[in-house]
Amino acid sequence: MSPIEQVLAAAKSIANNGHTPSLALIKSRLGNRISMPILIQGLQQFKALPKSEWQHIAELTDIQSMADVPTDEQPDPIAQVTQQVIAMQQQINQLSQRVAELERQLANQVVQSNIINNKVDQ
Repeated sequence: MSPIEQVLAAAKSIANNGHTPSLALIKSRLGNRISMPILIQGLQQFKALPKSEWQHIAELTDIQSMADVPTDEQPDPIAQVTQQVIAMQQQINQLSQRVAELERQLANQVVQSNIINNKVDQ
């Protein structure tokens, strides 16, 4: 399980216990084995998820501690960074699509507004 998935599971566990997930609470659940940038990224992803999507996040008890994983099976740091870059590229693509759609909607509203104003002026 990736470090991001561990952060998401910890955030879910905290939220299910009636608390608002924060960096401090997540770090206390996971210890120091996950870097701060990954903690921040995971928390941001969790906060962006609608509550209906929480069910797809693994439970914290399902996550094997990285300390329990033999060193030769621990994820390669380069592979982790590559995975993070891919995830960020996907997020950028999604946000770009959302911005383009909003720009189209705005342009349509401007055109409609101009048509209405021209009719009123006549």
